[in-house]
Parts: sequence; C-alpha cells; structure tokens
Amino acid sequence: MDISLIGVVGALVMYGVSVSPSLLARSWQWHAVASGVLSAVGYIVGLTIQRFYALVVPRLGVEITAPQSVSIAFRAVLLLGFFLWFLRWLLQSYRERKRANRLVGMRGETLGEYLLGTVCAFILMMALLGVAWGLQWVGRAIVSVLSQWMYMVFALALSLLILVVIVYALTSQVLLKLGINFFTRHARKMNNRTAKGIVQPQVPERSGSPQSRSSWRAVGGQGRVFLGRGPSRADIEAVTGCAAMEPIRVYAGMPEEGQSLQSTADLVVEELHRTGAFDRAVILIATSTGSGWVDEWQVQPLEYLTRGNCATASMQYSFVPSSINFLTDLDVSEEAAVILFETIRRAVDEIPEDRRPALFVCGESLGAYASQHVFSGIVDVLSRTDGALWVGTPAFTPMHAELTAIRHRGSPEVAPVVANGRHVRFVNVPENLWADVYGRELGDWNYPRVVYAQHPSDPVVWWNSELVWHKPDWISEKVDGDVSPHMQYTRGATYIQVLVDMPVAGTAPGGHGHTYHEELIPLWEAILGLREDEKNAGSHFGLDSQWIQDDTHEKIGRAIRDNLSRSERQ
Repeated sequence: MDISLIGVVGALVMYGVSVSPSLLARSWQWHAVASGVLSAVGYIVGLTIQRFYALVVPRLGVEITAPQSVSIAFRAVLLLGFFLWFLRWLLQSYRERKRANRLVGMRGETLGEYLLGTVCAFILMMALLGVAWGLQWVGRAIVSVLSQWMYMVFALALSLLILVVIVYALTSQVLLKLGINFFTRHARKMNNRTAKGIVQPQVPERSGSPQSRSSWRAVGGQGRVFLGRGPSRADIEAVTGCAAMEPIRVYAGMPEEGQSLQSTADLVVEELHRTGAFDRAVILIATSTGSGWVDEWQVQPLEYLTRGNCATASMQYSFVPSSINFLTDLDVSEEAAVILFETIRRAVDEIPEDRRPALFVCGESLGAYASQHVFSGIVDVLSRTDGALWVGTPAFTPMHAELTAIRHRGSPEVAPVVANGRHVRFVNVPENLWADVYGRELGDWNYPRVVYAQHPSDPVVWWNSELVWHKPDWISEKVDGDVSPHMQYTRGATYIQVLVDMPVAGTAPGGHGHTYHEELIPLWEAILGLREDEKNAGSHFGLDSQWIQDDTHEKIGRAIRDNLSRSERQ
C-alpha cells in the first residue's frame, strides 16, 4: 500500500503530542505504548483526510494546477518547514519533560532510553497499522460479496457492522479474556503464598493468630501481609514514650465454597468481639483494594496516634488487582464494602451510646471508591461515621465528583473548597488542611472530619472517559504543585497519556503520583483532633494529645518505614 504523506504528517504530529509533558515520568516501555498508539491514530486520521480530499474536491470542480517545478518546490518548502518545526517541538518537549520529571522526583528516560522508546513506538505503530490494513482488506472483501446481492450503500453499512462485531469479538471476547485469565492465574498463586518476612502473629489481638477463628491459611496473601505487619505495643511505646495498648487488627479472607460476603463480614465482627475491639476508643474500617491489600500508611499512623487504643477491620472480596476488577466487575467491591460497614455499624449501635467507640472509614484507590459507595452522599457519611480518610480516589467515584462540582468558585479542581471546609477538606499537601492552595485560611473545622488526599500528579484521580473529548479544569488552572505548567490538553491524546501514567503511578516518590506515605500522619492527626493548637485537643474521641512533640511525625514515619522494610510487599 502506498504511503500517505498527510498520514505521515499526522503520525509525526501525534508523536510530538505523545512525548509532551504529562503527569509523571515514563519508562521507555510506556513511552513506546503511548507514542505507538497515538502515532497510529495520527496516521489514520491523516490518511482519511487525504482520501476525503481526493474524493470530494474533484467532484466540486475545483482544480489547482502549477508547473511541476513550482509544485515540487512548494512541497519541499512545506516539508522542510514542517520538519524544522517538528524538531524544535521535540527538543522543547524533551526539555519540558525533564523539568516535569524533576517536579515529581522521578528520573525519567535517558537519551538512550528515549531513542529505544521511539524505535519501539514505530514498531508498535506499524503493527497497529497492519491490523488496520488487514481489517480494511476484510471489509473490502465483504463489500465485494455483499454488493452482488444488495445496493452498495447497504453493503457498505452491513460490512461496517460486521467489522465492528469482529473487532469486538477479538478484543473483548478473545484478547481481553486471555489477558484477564493470565493475570487471574498469577493473582491466585500470589494469594496462596506468604510474602518474605511475614510470620504468623501470636498475640490474640490479631486475626490469623492461634486464638483466632480467621485462620492464617484462610486470610489470603494480602491478609497475611496486613496481619504480619504493623507495630506492637512495645513499638508504639518506644516511639511515643508513653504507655500503650496492643493495636487490634482483624481480617477475613475471601468466602470459601458455600459461604457469602455476609458470612465473611460476620466473621470480622466475631473477631472484633473476641479481641475486645468494641472497648477501644476507635474502630477503623479499612476497605481493601481488589487484591485484598490494605495500605499500611493509612493504618499505622492511626495506631501510633491513638497509642494502640484502636482496632482496624478489613476483609477480602477478591484476589485480582484493582485494574482487573475495573475491567470485569466493580459490583463485588461495592457489595463487600456495604456489607462490611453495615455489619460493623449494627454491632456498634448495639453498644450504649456513652460507651461506643468512634467509627472511622478509609480506603485507597479502588478501596476509596468502594468505601464511598457505602453512602448515599456526604450527609450520610457525616451522620453514620466519626470521620473518613480517602486516598487517591478514582475519578469515576460519584461522591468525589459531586463534591468537586459544588466547590467554591475560585477554588481549583485539584484542591476544591466545599462549604468553606466545614466538614470536608481536599488535600494536596498537609498544609491544605488549614488553608487552600492559595494560602487563604479555611473556617472552623467541625466534627466529623472527612479528608480527601489527592496529588495533582496522581493519574488515578484524574483519568476518566471524559478526557477523550473534554478539557478538565485541572489542566487549565495551572495551580502551583507537582504538575508541569507546560502540560497541554489534546483531545484523545491526553486520555492516552494519563492512562499510561497509571502503571507507574505507584512507583513515584512519596508525596507524588499515587504514592501517599508520611503525609497521611498529619492527616490522621487532624481528623482525630490531636493538634495541640486546637481547642480541647484529643478530647473529642477521648484521646490524649499531650505526648505529641514537634518531632513525633518524623519518629512515626521512621518507625513505619522500618516496619515495612522487614518484609516484602505481596
């Protein structure tokens, strides 16, 4: 097939767009994916424009002629001008990406890796174009057959429908299923193994211990990690310098054959009763991600700040990664979150009001989505919990989208201000707990307190289907943060750019991308009302804040990192 000049121009333009600054630094592999896909799209668009021109213009009776020498010179000047512009664009984009990488503390590609990514992008583009040409050949063959039996217009329409069915069947029913089955088999193996450095707990305050009905085998791989990590009473006393309690952690694995999610939640409540969790000051319901993972940085700060006077409850509803849950079925995550919360809420409500523990909820990524699905809206959250911490909430989460939509005029999408922060606060950095991103102080913060932690550079928070055609406010606003001011919106392309940022989002340093670490310590401190400059600090939940010093956050952060370093992540 002849090469389309306009198609090549389109491919080069889209390649230039693909390497412009995005949210995070990419490896050469994801550079190849983004650039290969977008370059193929650019070529097809250019080819379509060229064919449309060749089809329509002659029928309009328009004819542009020029001597051959003039025509050649004109094309040469155009191509040279485009080539020089393209080179300048590439160099500028490369420099801007380097600066963008520094904003998020990531190394990015070396020049050699950049060139390797470019070569692989070309290979991927040619492979995708090969598929497109193959489909075109099949389509023409179908039209050739059908046109013998019907009018050409009907043959074209029917052949297009047949091609759509073929593509859908190959992608969703063959390729997608093969990929999902491959990752599911791997996830099942991971669920059956025990991560290096993780040992069965012996204290009765933990599920999986010899005293627990939730057995070490049944809690799954991520459950064993959750129960095998975390501070002991001695660890908390060493950091705080005060007497502490053994923090309680309960967890139940996936329902076995003949069991239901409700029976799993009932086991969690049974474990809460067994461990004496309802006598603690705080109970935290941590909604796990698709694999059953619970983020230690959401749980351990609470355990230190309450000096162990808390219990954390979670359960597993799946063993596959969150991305597979997103592609297959979000219903199970939603159902599990609702059942677990409602079951624990009922148990708490059975306790006399003056002796009830405070009930908090938290979740990260898919866990944040599922945790918010429990509630009909923010009013429901405030009436049924004592506070919430949601981290890296996906863009498709309804409550998150609703709150962002009703933000104060003048507050940016990356850090909305809702009702002057009376109950809910969106946080890019801990300083946003008390002032917006422009430094303007927020009003009084009433209980219950809800915090959304979200980095401007976290693609999980910003990627959604609307990026295909709609420019979001967070790109236009150019708020100071860890996102390059040179990031631009291009229809379709930005959707792909942010999509391929997601696989590397968890590899960013703490405070960037989808990595939330030490910053969650002051967030929990604020939710619990433990800041020393607050009136009656700590008294709202019967906690003591007198022991907290200027270096307490740093000590807790070091202790958590030390704890995590003793074992591998599942």
